[in-house]
Amino acid sequence: MKKRAALSVLLAAAVGACSSAAPLLWPDFTQAIQRHAPAVVGVGDAHGVLGSGFRIQDTRFVATAAHVVRSLQGPPIIRWASRPWPARVVRIDDDADIALLEVDSDAPMPGLALSTRPVLAGQWVIVLGCPFGAAPTATTGIVSALPGAVLEPAALARRMQLNAAVNPGNSGGPVLGFDGQVIGLANATIPGGYGLGFAVPVAALAALLSQQPSRP
Repeated sequence: MKKRAALSVLLAAAVGACSSAAPLLWPDFTQAIQRHAPAVVGVGDAHGVLGSGFRIQDTRFVATAAHVVRSLQGPPIIRWASRPWPARVVRIDDDADIALLEVDSDAPMPGLALSTRPVLAGQWVIVLGCPFGAAPTATTGIVSALPGAVLEPAALARRMQLNAAVNPGNSGGPVLGFDGQVIGLANATIPGGYGLGFAVPVAALAALLSQQPSRP
């Protein structure tokens, strides 16, 4: 009887501890998406939007994926707020798969800040882009792994791995930390990856920004 009574006390204590514990709270991405999605643009040519990009804070540059720029059949056109904005390619890094476009200084789209904080596996991310060539869409998830987790193909060795969906047309769109700063550029999915996406770390974009303009 004493053992049974002691067990009842322990069970009651355990139930009480569970009921008094703070509830598990999931992050609310609503405000972050509403605040930062206006900086996202579609990137394409006169034939339509082929990829995504975003304006970099306090610059006239729009960052996007190099493979999107290489697939254009004419001068690049930024699609924002349902209208086209002419742009020109000023810098491109095919190895990192990043390109910088320059838009007119009067273009009103806001910009996103580039993060300088270390990226950690497991942190929340928001992936923004224009996968359907219209208004920006968002997916969320976490950083599944840092660069080096995937070694083949070799290009993916330099990419962050995400479990947030990266859809066709998302390439070049920003990957944001929960603070709204850019930690990477959405880049690719791989067959058999079962929902895993990849992103170019923002350090590669910062390095390209620091270079002198080059001929595309």
